[in-house]
Amino acid sequence: MVGGRAWPRVHAPPPRPQASRATRGTRLHALDHAPDAVHAQAQTTICRPAPKERRSKFAVWPPEHHGSEIRRALVTGAGRGGRGRAKVAGDGYPHSSALLVGIGHGSVKALHAAGARVVVVSRTRTDLDSLVRECPGVEAVCVDLADWEATEQALGGVGPVDMLVNNAAVAFLQPFLEVTKEAYDMSFSVNLRAVIQVSQIVARGLIARGAPGVIVNVSSQGSQRGQTNHSVYCSTKGALDILTKVMAVELGPHKIRVNAVNPTVVMTPMGQAAWSDPQKAKAMLDRIPLGRFAEVENVVDTILFLLSDRSSMTTGSTVPVDGGFLAT
Repeated sequence: MVGGRAWPRVHAPPPRPQASRATRGTRLHALDHAPDAVHAQAQTTICRPAPKERRSKFAVWPPEHHGSEIRRALVTGAGRGGRGRAKVAGDGYPHSSALLVGIGHGSVKALHAAGARVVVVSRTRTDLDSLVRECPGVEAVCVDLADWEATEQALGGVGPVDMLVNNAAVAFLQPFLEVTKEAYDMSFSVNLRAVIQVSQIVARGLIARGAPGVIVNVSSQGSQRGQTNHSVYCSTKGALDILTKVMAVELGPHKIRVNAVNPTVVMTPMGQAAWSDPQKAKAMLDRIPLGRFAEVENVVDTILFLLSDRSSMTTGSTVPVDGGFLAT
C-alpha cells in the first residue's frame, strides 16, 4: 500500500473476483528473469476487492493526467551496446566497460509495452534500428551525446516530453595513476554534462507548457563507495547524485520531480562478461547481503515506480537497487 492505494501496475491485469476479507493481502507473482523479458511478464498485484473505477492502463502518468492524452517518454542510452566483451563500449564508445548496457533498452521495452510514446536516443544506428523493429512506433534519434552542438540540434525539436530517463553512460576502467585525459573528458561529457543538457531541454519544454514531469537519472552504487579502477566513473556518478538533488530543489516548484536509481552490478550480457571471473565476482558478492547481482528488470521496476504517480511525493532521492551493498 502507498498512501492507501495499491502498488502501481504497468499492465492492468484482467478483472478478478472480489476477494473475501480472509484472503486480503499481498500476492506477488514471480518475474521472468530473462533479460529480454524485462517487464513483459510482470504481474505484481494486490489481492483486494476490485476498485469501483479501474485505473488507466499506464500507471506512470502524473496524477493530473489520468484519462488525458498518452504521455511521452525519452530514454537515452537505449542501444544494446557491447556484445559480451568486458572492455568494449556500451552504446558505441571505445575502450570502456559499459556495465549498464541493457537498462535503457529494458526501460524502452517496458514503457512501450505499457502504452507510452517513447523516444529512444543512442549513437549506434544499428541498435536503434533493432529496437524500432522490436517496439514498433518508438521514435529513434541517433546522436552522440558527448557532442553538445549535435545533441542540441537533434533534441532541440524533439517535441513535448513528460518523462525522461537519463541512462547513457560510459565507464573507463583504469587505475588512478593511469587515468587519461581522454577517459576523463569522455566520461564527464556523457555521464554528467549530457544529463544536464538533455534535462534542460526537457525541463524547459515542461515549464513552457505548464506541465508536470518526471526525470530519473541512472546512477550507480559507485557514487557512494570507492571501487578499484573506477576513479573517474565513481566521480561522475557522485556528481550525478548531487546534481539530482539540486535539480529536484530548483525544478520542484515547476512540478518536475527528479530522482536517481543506484544499481549494483547488473546482469546484462556485458555485466556477465565483465564479472565472469569467479574470484572477482565473489569479492563483490560477499559485500551484497542478498548475495546476488541485479537483473535488468530489478532496475527497470524502480525506474517505472519513480516515473509513476505512486512516487508523487518523492523527489531528490537516490534509490539503491543493490541488494543491500550500500547498507554494509
